[in-house]
Amino acid sequence: MSKVWFITGTSSGFGRQFVERLSGTGDKIVATARNLDDIADLQAASPDNVHIAALDVTDKAQIQAAVREAVERFGRIDIVVNNAGYGLFGMLEEYTDEQIRRQFDVNVFGMLDVIRETLPVFKRQGSGHYVNLSSVFGVWAIPAFSLYAASKFAVEGFSKAMAAELAPFGIRTTIVEPGIFKTEFMGGSMKQADRLPEYAPVYEAFDRSYAAVRKGEQSKAVEAIIAMINSENPPEHFPVGSTATFGIRDQLGKRIEEAAAWEQVSLLAD
Repeated sequence: MSKVWFITGTSSGFGRQFVERLSGTGDKIVATARNLDDIADLQAASPDNVHIAALDVTDKAQIQAAVREAVERFGRIDIVVNNAGYGLFGMLEEYTDEQIRRQFDVNVFGMLDVIRETLPVFKRQGSGHYVNLSSVFGVWAIPAFSLYAASKFAVEGFSKAMAAELAPFGIRTTIVEPGIFKTEFMGGSMKQADRLPEYAPVYEAFDRSYAAVRKGEQSKAVEAIIAMINSENPPEHFPVGSTATFGIRDQLGKRIEEAAAWEQVSLLAD
């Protein structure tokens, strides 16, 4: 039986790769983007399997309309891939109020609104799978990505809780944590703060590190994510690529070591 996918942010990057890979499988896909012109080719390439809908995740009316279209077109939704989002690059004190709020409006509140609108569909069906795109930076925060990391830490937090809350209704939740890939994340989709001169050495160090790091192929990443989703028992967390797998393992190991080192002092509080 074919599945119905509802995917946000399909104009580029992982989102577009999802649609391109799934459109030949017999599954049905609702591909969404802010500008329908950017994804018209996806529907043209597979008109029987791909339906496109306008969706800005910060617009609740558009979310409602897109979900309604999905159910009217295909009768159900089996998988929601919450992919829409972007990176905000800069030091903490460099961000404007507007940049901070916009980062959370898209990456956090937008995802929550998509979940809240599709949840009644899943509950009526007694099944469904939320695939919430976090990041290696949802576990590991570094300079220049403080607010982006904060938004992804938030995704990790509510996703872990909803996984437990929704499991009794037959609804799965997986937090996907990609590492560093060849995408527009550090290109056209990135929003940047105005740099203060005193942070020049930090930016230079970041640029050297980023240039040296191994960047994965996004097509292979999406192939791995789809294989995970289609597996018999998908995990709650799914790091994608070596940067994420080893980086997250290292960060969690350090956290455990730190807790153990301060255990005796901490226990004085009991």
